[in-house]
Amino acid sequence: MSSKILLFVLLIVMLISGCGQSQSASIDKKSHQDKTDSAQTNTTKVFETVPKGFRVVIVGSGNPKTEVGRGAPSTLVQFKDKYFLVDSGANTTSTLLKLGLPAEKITNMLFTHQHVDHNGDFWNLFIDGWQGPTGRRSLNLIGPQVQELYDTTVNFFRTDLEYRAGLGWPKDGILTNVNINDFTEDKYNFELDGVNITSIPVPHTVPTYAYRFDAKGKSVVVSGDLTYSANFASFAKNAEILVFDGMLTSDFSFVPEQARENLKNGLKQSHATIEDLAKMAADSKVKKVVLTHIGLGNVDKMSVSKVFSDAGFKGEIIAAEDGLVINP
Repeated sequence: MSSKILLFVLLIVMLISGCGQSQSASIDKKSHQDKTDSAQTNTTKVFETVPKGFRVVIVGSGNPKTEVGRGAPSTLVQFKDKYFLVDSGANTTSTLLKLGLPAEKITNMLFTHQHVDHNGDFWNLFIDGWQGPTGRRSLNLIGPQVQELYDTTVNFFRTDLEYRAGLGWPKDGILTNVNINDFTEDKYNFELDGVNITSIPVPHTVPTYAYRFDAKGKSVVVSGDLTYSANFASFAKNAEILVFDGMLTSDFSFVPEQARENLKNGLKQSHATIEDLAKMAADSKVKKVVLTHIGLGNVDKMSVSKVFSDAGFKGEIIAAEDGLVINP
């Protein structure tokens, strides 16, 4: 009798266990289905394949406050086998390497502006990408205040750089053969590695520029940090991908209620509201918006989607995370 009872109990346990596994599999499947074909998180070797056109990789999706699981702002725009790194916040170098792209492959460094969350890993990327037998031997440094950033870095580390050069590495790519395009004007338009790049200033707390990359009839736009700009919609018009400042799309419920509104109101002086982002996105008619520069509370996707929809935006909204790959 006791044997039958034991067998019955075992059967019940197996059934419960099986149900649990089925539910877990269902959740995993749903999570996978929530990712579109155009946006996949991939922490393996992203760069083993070369795209026929553009590819965008969110290297860092966070904000100035250090957070486990999110690096500070950094976006890689790839066109075929050429790379354009826009900003280099904390963890940029290590995240790129984790994704299969060593720093030495980056010969085009662009900056939206010089805030620590956007340039904090520059020293590491700058030196690590040059040193060694396969290090880069040329560098294009582009954006506002990049001359000052370069001069400060080289002056501070000059003894270190001379020591490393003495180990046998050429000075090209760090002390020589460095092309600097320091932005001070209202608009820039130039070609680099087969891509036409346009840049305009956007409103923020320091000189800040947005970038547009055009090639073979496709376009990628990286906004940098900004508040509402009436000129932005025409600048980003019909782009396939817009990487947008999503700071104020974050869910701030983790902040004590009495401080929440003060925080939001303070950030409105330097970052666009959800309504402003939605209007700029709708007016520009971009196909995909990738919200990055996310706060510690992540993105409240439902409320964001509603605001964008109410503004008339017809495209796709994607919440960024480190390692996210977006294809046009």
